[in-house]
Order: sequence, then C-alpha cells, then structure tokens
Amino acid sequence: MGYIIRKKISTESFTDLIIKKLGLTLDELKVYQEKAAQERKNLLQVLVDVGYSEEEIAKIKAEYFGFTFDRLTNYIPEDYLLNIFDKNYLKNRLVLPLSYSNNVLIIAMVEPSDVLTINEVVEILTNNGYTVSEVSIIVTTKQQILEKIDSLYEEKVKISKILDILNKNEEKVIYKSFEGELKDVSETSSPVIALANQIIEDAYRKGASDIHLQPTENTLRIRFRVDGDLTDYLILPKYMIEPLVTRYKIMANMKIDEKRLPQDSRINFARYNPSINIDLRVSTVPSVYGEDLVMRILDKSSVILDITKLGFSEDYLQLYRETIQKPYGIILHVGPTGSGKTTTLYSALKEIDKPDIKILTVEDPVEYMLGGSIVQTNINPQAGYTFAKAIRSFLRHDPDVILVGEIRDIETAKTAVEASLTGHLVFSTLHTNDSASTITRLEEMGIETYLLADSLLLICAQRLIKKICNNCKEEYKPSKNEVKIFEDSGLEIEEERLYKGLGCKVCNFTGYKGRTGIHEILSVDDNIKSMIIDQVSTEEMKKYALSHGMKTLRQDGLLKVLKGITTVEEVVKNTI
Repeated sequence: MGYIIRKKISTESFTDLIIKKLGLTLDELKVYQEKAAQERKNLLQVLVDVGYSEEEIAKIKAEYFGFTFDRLTNYIPEDYLLNIFDKNYLKNRLVLPLSYSNNVLIIAMVEPSDVLTINEVVEILTNNGYTVSEVSIIVTTKQQILEKIDSLYEEKVKISKILDILNKNEEKVIYKSFEGELKDVSETSSPVIALANQIIEDAYRKGASDIHLQPTENTLRIRFRVDGDLTDYLILPKYMIEPLVTRYKIMANMKIDEKRLPQDSRINFARYNPSINIDLRVSTVPSVYGEDLVMRILDKSSVILDITKLGFSEDYLQLYRETIQKPYGIILHVGPTGSGKTTTLYSALKEIDKPDIKILTVEDPVEYMLGGSIVQTNINPQAGYTFAKAIRSFLRHDPDVILVGEIRDIETAKTAVEASLTGHLVFSTLHTNDSASTITRLEEMGIETYLLADSLLLICAQRLIKKICNNCKEEYKPSKNEVKIFEDSGLEIEEERLYKGLGCKVCNFTGYKGRTGIHEILSVDDNIKSMIIDQVSTEEMKKYALSHGMKTLRQDGLLKVLKGITTVEEVVKNTI
C-alpha cells in the first residue's frame, strides 16, 4: 500500500506487560491462559471476563504494539473524513479516522493488529484523492469507539446546521465558501448572534464551567471545560474570529475597539435567553492571531451551597460544623485555583446565616449573590479599595462574621488576624498546597507566631476530583499496583472490587461525570498552638495531626475510591 505505521518498539513481552500492569504472578497468569484455551477465547477477553478493566487491558495492548491509548475525548475529525466513511462501516470494523494532515493519517482502533482494516481505510482515502504515507494508531476500547462514532455523526448534523446558518441567509449569502473572502459576516449578523447564543446554551447543557475561544493561524477553536478538563467543541473558519469575539464583547459591554489590552466584564445571559438564568464572567487577552476570550459560567441554580454535599467525610463534616459555629478566630481554606474553596466558604456562610448575626464579605469578584442577611462587596484596587481597607471599614459596621476573598499580602493577613482577635469570625483563602504548610507560609509573610496561635481555628486544604459516571460505571478487579497505592497510604482494600467508568455519551467518553471535594483538615488544638509558638517544623506538626485523626488529601481521596465515588487514577493525579 506504500505507507508506514508509526510505532514504538516495545522492550517487554506481552506476558511480562500483563504481569507488570495487572500485578499478576506467573502462576496466576497460567491459570488464565489455560482458561482461555479451554473456552477458546482470547486471553485478554478472559481477563476482562474475570473482572479486570477493559480500559486497563486496552492500555496493555497499546503499549505492547507500540501505540498510545486514548479515550478520544478531544478528537473531532474534520467533516470531510466523516463524509468519506460510512457510519456502519466504521462501527463494524471498530475503526475511526481522527485526522489527516501532510499525508499522515491518525486512526483509532480496538485491535491495532488488524492490518486488513488499516489497508481498507487507506484504500478508501486513496480512492477519494488522499495520499497516505504514514499511519498513526490510537488504541481505545470497543465501547468508547462505538459511542464516539455515534456521537460524532450526531454532532455532524448539529454542526452542519450551524454552518448552514452561517452559509445562508433568507435574503443574502453570508460568505462564498470555506476558502472564499468574507462578504457579510459581522457581529450584528443574525447568524452570528444565533451562533454566539448557541455556544453558550450548549456549554450550559453540557455542564461546562468555562468556554474558551482560542484563535489559531487558520481556525477559531472553541473548547469547553467540563469537570476540570478542556474538551474540543467546535472548529470554525478563521474569518469567524473577529465577528464572534466582537459579539461577545458587545454582550459584555466591553470596548470593542480595544484589542491591545486585556478586558474583564460580565454577561447576564437571561437577557438573551430567559430560560437559562446564568451569568458569564468574560475575559479577553490579545494574542498573535486575535483576541483570546474565556467565559466562566456562573450558574446560581446549579451551585451547591449545602455543606453536606461537598464531599466532607462524616468526621470532617462534624469537626467543620462545630468550628464554624465558634464566635471568633480564623478559618482558612487552601489549595490551587479551581479547587472549590469559594463554594465551600459560601456554603459555610449559608450554614451560619441567621437573623441574629451580621455577615460581611469582600471578594474579587462576587461570584454568586448569597441573599439572606449577607452583605457582599467587591474590591476596587483602582479606587484604593483593597482587602485590607475593606476589613478595616467592616469593623465599623458591627459584623459578627467576615469573609475575605483571599489573603494575598502581609497587610491583608495582619488585618484579618487583628479582626479575629477583636471578636470576629474570619473566613479566608490562601494558595498553599496543604494544611500544615499554610502556617509556615503565614509566618514567612510576617505574622507573629503568638498571634497565629491565638487566632487560627482550622485550616482546610482541598481539591476537586472527578466522580465516576453512574451511567457507565462498572466493577473491576484492582491490580496489585493499585493495592500497593492503598498500602503506601496506610489503607487496606477489604473488597476485591473497585469501580471505573467505561466512557459513554453521558460523560463525553471520559468515564467521569461531576466532581466532589477531598479534604485535609488541621484543627488547631492546644498542642498545635504550642507547636506554632515554638516554631516546630511542618513535618512534625503534620505527624502530630495525623496521629490525632487528620487524614491527608490522598487518604481522603482513596477512601472515596473504596466507596465507588472516584478512581485510584484520579486521586493519584491530584494528590501526592
């Protein structure tokens, strides 16, 4: 056929890979080989039948043949590829062309050794005028490729309709062709307005937290962040960059003629679709190929402000609830951006919001209006209204509880500590990795140790991890490597079953749907206070806390794995 297959040479035998990846002994593998011979089945199919994950088997297959494994989440084949191949043919052969560029074809397969199918695919492309000199293979599971094919052909119909809207107008032609010059596409064209709204509506329905419009050299790439991961949604022609970005800037009341500086604003989408009551926080930055635009979806109806639904374990929930009822002191939430700190703080405020107390917040910016008797304000650095100044002014407003969006500098930190020592309960956030190191960070910022010891009540480190999709959830037998991860964290697997999502339309073939929190809570008791004053090392402080009931982020995550909430892979990826 005149093409080569791009692959890496495996240095291990198939048997060695199975033993290594699944943690089997040679004797255990021989039992499965005998079972396969008796039942006249493939060894890998027998391993799936006895409970090993189909995805794990596919990964072993990929590594042995020298290819990569992928769930196909971020692949959107060009329309012409889908037009060339019949949907039923792809499903019958368990193959899917993903991209073609510079005579290189990338295809997804379940059986990478199926050379006949590869030859057929190359021949079909050749007959349609495409020269294939190299083939790159991505291995995936049967369920993932079948559902991806179904989804792509459904998406193809939707995208065709969108492009038809741009291609046609009842009164005039919007543009000549994909390569033609722009004739009448602008931010005020009805098709562009319809497309702008459609993108937001689709993002909302898919449960996305962010919409990314990223200009490239030849296209406008639109991506959604769903459950923390960016996935491709739509690729539009280059000439759509300016009209679509400008349309969103108009909706956000931004300066449409300012393209050299970043801008931030907000869209109240209910003005454009009353059935979807969301706000979008809009940010633009100039890039080489045009303005890069990101919209954060703020959905008041979906945000969880129930403290019992944030992933706290029973003992942590009880400890946290007891602490937030105290009359004064500081409660800190720490972790990277996007770890759920603001949501947890909002939930805590809603929990303690009662007619007999006054709660004031200063944020950057206010993300959700909490209602009740909670007074929320935004900082305005340009006007000199900073976190520190806000706290000082709050003290003249007779508050009981103060929420400071973030402690960024020594002035804010000292003012927050002073507020807590004068009889106020203060909530805030800090960017540190774990609970114990937060104390060291505050000391390094210049807070005296005796003030920290007197003011700190609790430090909660947190992360968001993905939950297994309930629609494609299945049991599987854990490998010995996974068992070792539990043992290294001081935990044991009592059951011989864990859970994993296979990947389906509901979860966009990721195996995950939704997120939950994992936590590490350091309660500042009298012994911790003494350690702070004595400037005991972070390691010693953490060792003491662990011996008195604290669980690390990894331990808390692995306990959720045992409950079938998430996977070992997801916990390992987000913790150390």
